[in-house]
Amino acid sequence: MLLRLFRVNDPYRLLGIFALLVAFSLWFFIDPADLTLNELKSIVLGESLNDGKTLYAELFTSTPPLTAWFFEWIDFIFGRSLQARHIISLLIIFFQGSFFAIVLINNKAQNENTYLPALIFGVLCLFSFDMLSLSGELLASTFLLFALNNLFKEVEFRIQQDSTLLNLGIYLGIASLFVFSYSIFLPGTLVILMIFTRATVRKILLLVYGFILPHLLLMTFYFTKGDFNFVWTNFYQGNEWRADNFISLWSLVCLSATPIIYFLFSLVMVNREAHLTKYQSQLLQIMFLWLGVAMLEITLAGKMTPARVITFIPPLAYFTSHYLLLIRRKWIGEIMLWMFVGGIVTTSQLARYGKINAIEYGGLSITESNYRNQIKGKKILVLGTDWGLFKENKLASYFYDWSLSKNYFENPDYFENVVLIDQSLVLDAPQIIVDTKNLMEKIMVRNPKLMSKYERAGDLYILK
Repeated sequence: MLLRLFRVNDPYRLLGIFALLVAFSLWFFIDPADLTLNELKSIVLGESLNDGKTLYAELFTSTPPLTAWFFEWIDFIFGRSLQARHIISLLIIFFQGSFFAIVLINNKAQNENTYLPALIFGVLCLFSFDMLSLSGELLASTFLLFALNNLFKEVEFRIQQDSTLLNLGIYLGIASLFVFSYSIFLPGTLVILMIFTRATVRKILLLVYGFILPHLLLMTFYFTKGDFNFVWTNFYQGNEWRADNFISLWSLVCLSATPIIYFLFSLVMVNREAHLTKYQSQLLQIMFLWLGVAMLEITLAGKMTPARVITFIPPLAYFTSHYLLLIRRKWIGEIMLWMFVGGIVTTSQLARYGKINAIEYGGLSITESNYRNQIKGKKILVLGTDWGLFKENKLASYFYDWSLSKNYFENPDYFENVVLIDQSLVLDAPQIIVDTKNLMEKIMVRNPKLMSKYERAGDLYILK
C-alpha cells in the first residue's frame, strides 16, 4: 500500500509524506534526547552574537559565517528551545526531500515520475536522532541540492546556459559558507562536468567565479570594517582538516546497515533490470560520483557524526527508489519498502537507547563539569574545553573556541595578546573565570588593573 500510494505522480502525495515523517519522528519529540555537544555549542554561539559581539573579531570561532548568523537568528527568536530547533530541522528535511523528488521528475531521471524518492529521502534523514539537530550541515545540504539541480541541467545539452553554471558555482560557494569543508564539492563538480559535458575554459571560469563570489563579498565586508585579519585567521585558517571524529566508523556503519544493504541491492538491480536512456544513465553515474565526493569530504574533514553524512542522502535516496521501482512483483516491492522503513526507524531507536552495543554515541554527549554545582546562572570564561558549564551559564569575552584562543593566553610575553585579553574582559567581563591550567596568573601580573578586579579561589577567578 505504501509503495502504491507514493508511486503516483501527484503533488498532494507530499502531504502524506509529511504526515509519515511526523509520525516516524514523533517519539523524538515525545521523549527528546539529551542535549548534544554540537547543539550546546550552537546555542552558546547564538547567545554570544545576540549579546552584540562581532563574529570573528569579537568572538573567536571557526564556525562558518552563514551558520553562525543563522544560529544568532534562531536564538533571537526561540532562545534555548531545543524543540523549536528540531521542528525547524524536520521542516527543512521535508523541503529537501520534496525538492529532490521534483528535481528527479523535472529531469526525467527515472522511468517513472514519482514522489517515492521524497519518502525515501525523509526516512533516511531519520536514521539517527541527531539528524534532527539544527546544524550547519543540514542548512548547507539544501544549497548542495540546488547545485545538483543546476548540474543536471548543465549535463542536458539542449538547455545549457551561462547562468546555469554561474548559479551552480554560487550555490556551492554558499554551501561552503555554511560548512567550509563542502568546498570539496567544487573540484568534484569540475570533474563531473569534464566527464559529461564540453567543459571549456570559459565555463570552468564561470563556475569558479560563482563559487568565489560569496567569499569575496564576505572578505569585502570584513575588510571595510577593518577586521579582515580576524576573518582570515579564525575562519579560513581556523577550520581544521582531518579533525577527530565524534563517532567511530564502525558505529556509523552499524547505524547505516539498512541503507547500505539497500544501496548494494540497488546497484545489482540497476545493472540487471534498468532500461535507461543515455541522459538517465549519465544522471545515474553523476549520483554515484556525487556520493564519492561526499565520502571524500567526510574523510578529509573528519568530525564525523551521523548528522554529517547528510550529503550521502540524495544519492542513497536516488538508488534506493530506483531499486524499489524496478521490482516487478508489486507485493515484493511493498514488503521491501516496509522493511526499509522499519529497519531504519527500529535501528535508530535501539541505538539511541543504547540497545546496540556496536553503536556508541559517547562523542556526541556533554561531559559534566566538576564545577557544575558551584557555577550557575553566571557569565563565565572557561580557559579550556569544559563545555558542560555552559548548560547553565553564558559565555563572556571573545574566547569561544579554545583552539583559536589558547595562543593568546599561552603567550603573554606578546604585548598585543595581553592588550586583546584586556579589551575582551573590559567589553564583556566574566563573573567567573575557570582556569585549571593556571594561565591567568601571568596575564594578571602584566595587567595589575585586571588583577584588582578579581579574587582567586582555587581554579576560579571571581569578579569582585
